[in-house]
Amino acid sequence: MILTLEDLPNEILLLIFNHLPIIDILYSFYRLNHRFTLLIQTFKDLHIDFSCQPLSKTQFICIINQLHSLDIKSIKISNRYYVDAITFFVTHILPNQLIHFRSLLLTDADRNTIVKIVHNYPKLTSLSIESSLWRSMPRRFLPHFSNLTHCRLPTLDLLNGCHLKIIDLTLDHCTSDNLIQLNTTVPHVRCLTLILTNNTNIPPLINFPIDLISLKLILRSVLFNELKRLIMMIKYVKNLTVSFSNTEHEVHCFDEYLLGECWFSINQYVENLQFSIIVNQTFAVFLMSNLISNFNWFQRKIVCQPIDDTNGYHLFSLPFIDDIYTINTNHLQNIMISSKDFIRVNHLHLTIPNNDIQSSFNFSSNFIFQNLKKLTVISHRVNDMMRSFIDNVMINTRLQTLELRFTITNNGCRKWFDRFIYYLPSSIHTLILSTTCTTFLSDMLDNNSTLLPNIKRLICSVKNQDHFDTLILLLLETIHGKPLIYLNISLENSSKSSSLLSGWLLKTSYLEKATIKCSDRQCAIWI
Repeated sequence: MILTLEDLPNEILLLIFNHLPIIDILYSFYRLNHRFTLLIQTFKDLHIDFSCQPLSKTQFICIINQLHSLDIKSIKISNRYYVDAITFFVTHILPNQLIHFRSLLLTDADRNTIVKIVHNYPKLTSLSIESSLWRSMPRRFLPHFSNLTHCRLPTLDLLNGCHLKIIDLTLDHCTSDNLIQLNTTVPHVRCLTLILTNNTNIPPLINFPIDLISLKLILRSVLFNELKRLIMMIKYVKNLTVSFSNTEHEVHCFDEYLLGECWFSINQYVENLQFSIIVNQTFAVFLMSNLISNFNWFQRKIVCQPIDDTNGYHLFSLPFIDDIYTINTNHLQNIMISSKDFIRVNHLHLTIPNNDIQSSFNFSSNFIFQNLKKLTVISHRVNDMMRSFIDNVMINTRLQTLELRFTITNNGCRKWFDRFIYYLPSSIHTLILSTTCTTFLSDMLDNNSTLLPNIKRLICSVKNQDHFDTLILLLLETIHGKPLIYLNISLENSSKSSSLLSGWLLKTSYLEKATIKCSDRQCAIWI
């Protein structure tokens, strides 16, 4: 194969490389021979993403050792597949080796590592920090970046001083104080994304930056009246995108989000209103036709945003779908659905929150998700139509990640889950389970040690410490000869102990050499 490629002219090789991930190019072709090396070194403004695919420690180190000779503009790195990835990057790449480096995206980094990295690169124009340990980070601990224009942080408190050049800002845990500080810390921000929860109290008065054009609000269990009060404090915003959801464990009264007359009063404050609706449960039972009729006043098209950065599509009673497709509420019946509209969808959210299952599946009967890689199923019951739909997805796709979140422990759900796990497709290497599904799995493992022969990553939730101990013991008994390399278990209720794992468990053959991070609510194990 290599000899065949060597016979091709550089122009053809470059076309081939354009269709390959840069990680694969660096690992497979760089340093392979002098010609390939020189050709790859001509690449400009490279973006290296270490978080998009599994890499072994050897592969990761091999690629890191090549970065100093390349024109690297952006790096995204996390500890998702290799626990010491960020630390290794910090210790082996000197700042003067990346002359054109301007964008850094960190995921799951601790405070000390972040400090070491960001102080080495004062010329950054884009900085993104996603960390579950953000509460332990002190205020104003980041240096002042004079050139920073795009920024994503857990909270605004991490920034030091006023950043006049920041025009695009995302806050993953926006606090009440952050809302007040926006106008003084980032006075010229033009695009703003805020993730608000029911713990965020909307202040009585907020002065938003005067240059603000686009605002995206991701609301988690936030009452509609709070949203409305926030919007009314913005003097003018051209584009408003609202994504809202409530958890499957808490059924609050968020039905106002699905009523068009509630949005009518908000629409007068914005020029371009967009919706992204994610609702797991509601008090009322909504039919699709009734929901759409609620928005008949909305003359423009409803532009449907992806759920996340993975081209997600949410199959709900409303036809709110990926942003490659639009719906005009006044001409719903005349819409011709093309299967090509869903080719690039690779994350499907299947949520059955009410009794309108028939409408949901009829609407989606012609959908073809040929590039689907991840399926999330959220439901309180399973029927023949749902089983048929999921079976069809399994047959026609090569799923890699499956997430099952059942909310009730009836026999129908248990029987379907048992059958499904027994015949789990070999392509699925990541399994994510809710508390209910984890209970089902524990019962199955107790009677069958041959389950999950191809799972590499298991992420699940349990109710308490007793359930955690039971699951750990069952997994340790059945892990022999299986490819499981990562296990993450979280508790609904915090443990009384500061560490979930007992001392004797740490001495077992599988955990003795494992890398473990534990708190009173979560335990992550790299085996």
